Amino acid sequence: MSEWFGYSELRSAQEAALAALEERDVFTVSPTGSGKSMNYVLPALKSGKTLVVSPHIALMQDQVESLHANGVPAAFINSTLSAASKRETYIGFRAGDIRLLFTSPESLGNDRFVSGLSKIGLNLLAIDEAHCVSEWGHTFRPDYLRLREIRERLGRPRTLALTATATPRARADIVTRLGLDDAAQIVNSVSRPNLVFSVRHAASNEQKRELLIQLVRERKGQSGIVYVGARKRTEELAEMLADSGVSARPYHAGLDAETRRITQRSFMVDETEVIVATSAFGLGVDKPDVRFVIHFDMPARLEAYYQEAGRAGRDGDPATCELIYTNWSRKAPEFFIDRAHPDDAQVRQIWQELLRASPMEMQSVVSDQRSDGVVMAMGALQVSGLLAEDGATPISDDPLAPIETGVITRHMHYELEMLASMVEFATTPECRVNVVLRYFGEEPSDACGRCDNCTESRWQSHAGRSRKRSGERKSGSLPQRIHMGDPDFPLFDALRDWRADRAREDGVPAFVIFHDRTLVELARRRPSSMSELLSVPGVGATKRDRYGQDLIQVVRRFS
Repeated sequence: MSEWFGYSELRSAQEAALAALEERDVFTVSPTGSGKSMNYVLPALKSGKTLVVSPHIALMQDQVESLHANGVPAAFINSTLSAASKRETYIGFRAGDIRLLFTSPESLGNDRFVSGLSKIGLNLLAIDEAHCVSEWGHTFRPDYLRLREIRERLGRPRTLALTATATPRARADIVTRLGLDDAAQIVNSVSRPNLVFSVRHAASNEQKRELLIQLVRERKGQSGIVYVGARKRTEELAEMLADSGVSARPYHAGLDAETRRITQRSFMVDETEVIVATSAFGLGVDKPDVRFVIHFDMPARLEAYYQEAGRAGRDGDPATCELIYTNWSRKAPEFFIDRAHPDDAQVRQIWQELLRASPMEMQSVVSDQRSDGVVMAMGALQVSGLLAEDGATPISDDPLAPIETGVITRHMHYELEMLASMVEFATTPECRVNVVLRYFGEEPSDACGRCDNCTESRWQSHAGRSRKRSGERKSGSLPQRIHMGDPDFPLFDALRDWRADRAREDGVPAFVIFHDRTLVELARRRPSSMSELLSVPGVGATKRDRYGQDLIQVVRRFS
């Protein structure tokens, strides 16, 4: 690991998962920022032929970009590539030139692709964001339902399923749906000690907006995400923030693909400070230095809230998570829960439409998760024995066949229970972190000292001090758990300036070059040779060879 990534030791959660993976399948739950990806990257470096199923195209592209920066031979196959590029990538993976291949569950719907992979003989199948397979998870994806069958077709390779958060019920569902009954289950605490949680109460919509402007302005120069519940509101609030002097852009699924790509890229390379987004801006976010997440609207589930809030502070440094709450915050989630659970007549209508549909039309219906009630209706049809295990193929042609809709009622009650847990988090006078721990099946701890109910310092004690240079300097980005007097600040600033210039030159986000904590160590240790660079955490052989001479020159100017 040191050769590739510049770190000499694994974290305990990584060690446990990798040790178990030597002998059996593994299902691991580890919080965001814990380095879950090393659980499949390191086996790929050792044995090659590792396939990673990822639900978000932008995420896999960012991951491949970061791996390339460390010299790891990785690639992806998804809908953005031409047929010729897909073929070339597949040939490279088959030959062993590419050790780590990322793909989407939709791509695995191609029978020829799956057949080719089965002939290669995979050493490891990794299923990232595994909560997407569970109907009890918060981002259920029907395309994930095929993965158990595909795993069989691939010859049941050693399998690793990973997720950041899952309730005990969701964990059991994931194991069943992926056929991982004999897998080692490694469940780590969801606790994120670097995150500070606060809830702000508002008495009117106008006060909500004023609070949002205040919170974002006080974090001027930091990267942040504002989550809202409606597409139109993303555009309204982004415009409002821009008018108040904040660099902000909207993001939602209704925007065309190119606009979404440009918006996300501008955020990743720090051209845009704040993204105002629906939940569509989620799994594709691999930016480690997001310093704050604000929920303008309350999600329906604590699990969804914690996943989104957890996109702050992935680098392990202090970050803040704010929820703006009103007495009517639960009304919108209740409306959407009701709309997502069709009554008996609606389920019957969907069944009859499926029987009339062509195979292509049917797949379109199944994949459209935004159609009101379709996902739950398909689940009821499958439970009733009318659809095959893939969740798409009818095995009956009777439009009046009996349909068991009790599963929909049970799921609706479950969703309302989850909403009640979210409201409890927002309104409790007790420790908010303990509400989260209980939700995920963990024992509560003593007062956490990092939520507004447990401390008066709130997020102000964690917000960074603005420091400006030519252009705008992000505040709070320096790792604050390192004593501020230790690193040489002028040298640290010079290293940041060099990194910013190099990132623009290479066309990549700055963190792909080096994280802030690596620059702090460079400023502290002041390496004077290529060999000394390898002793700096975060500097592997590839980055030493690529950036070493430049780094030494910057250091020498201060020596």
